[in-house]
Amino acid sequence: MGFMSFFSSTCETRELHIDSGLRTRYYRNSFKQCLAVIEEYSGDAGTEIVNVNQAHGEIHMVGSGYDSIITITQLTPLETGIDIKINFFTSMGFNRPKKKVMEMYAYFDHKLNFKGVSLHP
Repeated sequence: MGFMSFFSSTCETRELHIDSGLRTRYYRNSFKQCLAVIEEYSGDAGTEIVNVNQAHGEIHMVGSGYDSIITITQLTPLETGIDIKINFFTSMGFNRPKKKVMEMYAYFDHKLNFKGVSLHP
């Protein structure tokens, strides 16, 4: 983690991220199963799902002081990738965006069938 990323108010996961904790996670679940777990997370975390765009696989959630866009990419009927983008409504994040991403991934890993990290570079 770089010095400037500690102060960043945004955090985004991707396939080949420098930080191994912020790489795309893959699960042995369908799109609908992943969507159901994300909706369950939203209820547990006290966030509100603003929009679900099933055509692009994007879920927009708003929490207390931040918003997130979760992208679900279904590669095969039983292999799905999840990417997360978090944006805090402050000028400095103090590592909160990364902690929120890691919290979400930990919840998804527990509720879904985890397959691996960054499997399709």
